[in-house]
Amino acid sequence: MAWYASMGSSASSCLPRVLLLPTVLFLLTAGELLLTLPAASALPPVIRVGAMFTAEQREGPTELAFKYAVYRINKDSTLLPNTTLVYDIQYVPRDDSFHASKKACEQINFGVQAVFGPSDPLLGSHIQSICDALDIPHLESRLDLEPEFKEFSINLHPSHEVLNRAFQDVMTFLNWTEVAIIYEEDLGLIKLQELVKSPPAEHMEFLIRQGTPVNYRELLKEIKHKEIFNIIVDTKPENMNHFLRGILQLQMNDFKYHYLFTTFDIETFDLEDFKYNFVNMTAFRLVDSEHYRVRRVLKDMEKFQPIGHNILNQSRVIQVEPALIYDSVHVFALGLQALERSTSLKVANLSCDSELPWPDGSSLFNYINSVEFRGITGPIQFKEGRRTNFKLDILKLKQHSLVKVGEWGPGNGVNITDRAAFYDPGTMNVTLLVTTNLETPYVMLKKATNLTGNSRYEGFCVDMLERIAAIMGFRYKIRVSPSRTYGIQDPDTGEWNGIVRELQDNKADLAIGSMTINYARENVIDFTKPFMNVGISILFKVPTNQQTRLFSFMNPLAIEIWLYVLAAYVLVSITMFIVARFSPYEWYNPHPCAQENDIVENQFSLSNSFWFTIGTLMQQGSDLNPKDSKIETYQKMWRFMENKKPSVFVQSYDEGVRRVLEGNYAFLMESSMLDYYVQRNCNLTQIGGLLDSKSYGIATPMGSPWRDKISLAILELQEKGVIQVLYNRWWKNTGNTCNREDSNKESKASALGVDNIGGVFVVLLCGLAFAVLIAILEFCWNAKKNAQIDRQSLCAEMAEELCFAMRCRGSRQRPALRRQCSRCVPGATYVPAGLEAPHINGNGVGDATTPCVTETGPTRSNDLRPRKSSIKTSFQSLAPPYNCTGSPAILS
Repeated sequence: MAWYASMGSSASSCLPRVLLLPTVLFLLTAGELLLTLPAASALPPVIRVGAMFTAEQREGPTELAFKYAVYRINKDSTLLPNTTLVYDIQYVPRDDSFHASKKACEQINFGVQAVFGPSDPLLGSHIQSICDALDIPHLESRLDLEPEFKEFSINLHPSHEVLNRAFQDVMTFLNWTEVAIIYEEDLGLIKLQELVKSPPAEHMEFLIRQGTPVNYRELLKEIKHKEIFNIIVDTKPENMNHFLRGILQLQMNDFKYHYLFTTFDIETFDLEDFKYNFVNMTAFRLVDSEHYRVRRVLKDMEKFQPIGHNILNQSRVIQVEPALIYDSVHVFALGLQALERSTSLKVANLSCDSELPWPDGSSLFNYINSVEFRGITGPIQFKEGRRTNFKLDILKLKQHSLVKVGEWGPGNGVNITDRAAFYDPGTMNVTLLVTTNLETPYVMLKKATNLTGNSRYEGFCVDMLERIAAIMGFRYKIRVSPSRTYGIQDPDTGEWNGIVRELQDNKADLAIGSMTINYARENVIDFTKPFMNVGISILFKVPTNQQTRLFSFMNPLAIEIWLYVLAAYVLVSITMFIVARFSPYEWYNPHPCAQENDIVENQFSLSNSFWFTIGTLMQQGSDLNPKDSKIETYQKMWRFMENKKPSVFVQSYDEGVRRVLEGNYAFLMESSMLDYYVQRNCNLTQIGGLLDSKSYGIATPMGSPWRDKISLAILELQEKGVIQVLYNRWWKNTGNTCNREDSNKESKASALGVDNIGGVFVVLLCGLAFAVLIAILEFCWNAKKNAQIDRQSLCAEMAEELCFAMRCRGSRQRPALRRQCSRCVPGATYVPAGLEAPHINGNGVGDATTPCVTETGPTRSNDLRPRKSSIKTSFQSLAPPYNCTGSPAILS
């Protein structure tokens, strides 16, 4: 009776309803007919299934997902209400095909009607051959690299041929021409071989390397050195963190690099360190976790304890292998449901030894192959056991998380819904509005007519923007700001005008030009890294070249200063003379040996005082080191400029340059513009260095995602020297620059010639001539005085003195009379032998010819008269005094 109840619902759909025969006889007859009908649509009350997992998958998410799927089906009263699925799980070592075949035969002897797994490619192929021989359906969820058709195999994983088409379509969309492929397993190269054999572009170049966690850094370093920025990554999930760490260590995580991962589990990895560096990471996703049905299944799965939380990882996202095994169990159940509606399923005793196929195995396989439904891995449909209808979500890493930016399907190809997410050259369809001001040489209008769009403009910033756009891959449209100003804040209302206000109102995406980065603007808008560092400097007119004069060396000081120096010289000399006359320390005894001498002398005569002062001026120097206070100096400058009439302020650079050329005017302007004008006008020059420091940057609205990307592009241009090349092009190599003569064009001081400092030698010659003249006058004057004392003619005295002065080999002394000195020891004066005096004997007494001079006069006829002062007697004090007997005099 129970069997009947269980079959009644199935048979009632086959028999017509007879309502016109109410007799009991008819009902009994109908009951007898029902009892005599064969059980054509019946399923066994218990259907056994086998599952194989590797040892590493024991109690893992894949096994737990399989158990949970069987549990859900058995609890579903509508799917298989009268049949219970019973599973048998076996664990096999990876790459051990013999052990796996033995376990599969044990399951077949147990009476399984289907086998699930394993995921290992080598083990899977052996299990599939056994199932094929016995006509047992084999449900797989692995990537099958064998192209030929396999009977009795139902694989939910997309084939590698279809996946290669997906990769090709994405590479074509990204416009890749140079690609590096890093694979870990040997099967990885087979998996991606279609990419190499049939590249999406004709001239695409590939760099293929096999990597392991040991050599990931070396491979990435090679790729970085070769400047390959597009990389396809096929690694084991358990080694993905090692690869990501290598990217961070080599700083290959900026916007230039684009990584395309072959794994479907990119959402399960920690990408927190990559979100804010704008690195491009793209991958496919098979499980659409945003679909409401998938969310419901995953929510119920998470509630199923104690294994529910182990099926999902920490990010609450199910991996693709557990998801595929979950869907494969439902595919098997739906196949049984379809078979139940039309035919019966007879269980047979199968064995690997007999190799007799299962008679109903082909029918069950056909019903499973015809299943169409939507699982958690998306739409499912098969053709010859292979999955044909499915959808891959294209994921792209953004600042907050991985987001879906498009889809790919076998029949539809790539469908990108968010093109702005890709920043590679030539891949985006994004046009940015760039606002600017016309300012030479940053942004200028071309002189040519009939130009439209961006071609109307030229200049340093225009060229730089073109190169940044080439790196970032965006399009742009330049528009001159109608306000003609960069932006000033109203001190009363706090509102901004100009370009700053346009960025605040999001009327422009970028602002470029000589826009200074300062604190006030940074509070309302964002700036990129500076592309130029400038400062305030002084523009001045080059002094007019004057005719060279002989006394040009006196130009540093005005005539008044020279007169002041002369007056100070006279005043100091006279002061020294007067002070020395009063000071007791400047008087000294000219005869230190005569203590009783009461006559003292003072060396600071009026002539000596003047001489000492001029000696000080000629031999000593001075230094001036005043205390510098920049802030105070600048404040004084500003107060002077504010109070100056007429006003010293100008409205534009051109007006300031004009006033500088008029003379008697110094213009404070930014160094970049100052350099521009100096390069084009030889009458202008820069005075000193920079008075401050500031920078120019590209402005963006607050929080714009373009700021950091453009900053990285600017840093790249600076490292490669592109910005310096552009600066030289628009500042120095425009063809209308100034050609300064000789070394002056390099701002070097020119050498001083005779025309400049010849006056120094003239002054020296005049001084020497004056000294010689004074010496001659002094010689004549002393000769005249000595002639009177010697009682001879002036000519004879001058001749005698001149002969002694011009003797080159003679002694510096000669005999001369000295005046009587009561305080000196009386006696003779020693005359040196060099003047032909007689020799002193051994007793120290002079011989008869020794001249002795007494106080009364000479003892010989050769009278040597005393002189007051002469060249001949100027050194006689150097000889030791002797008495008349020839012995040295004893000083008392």
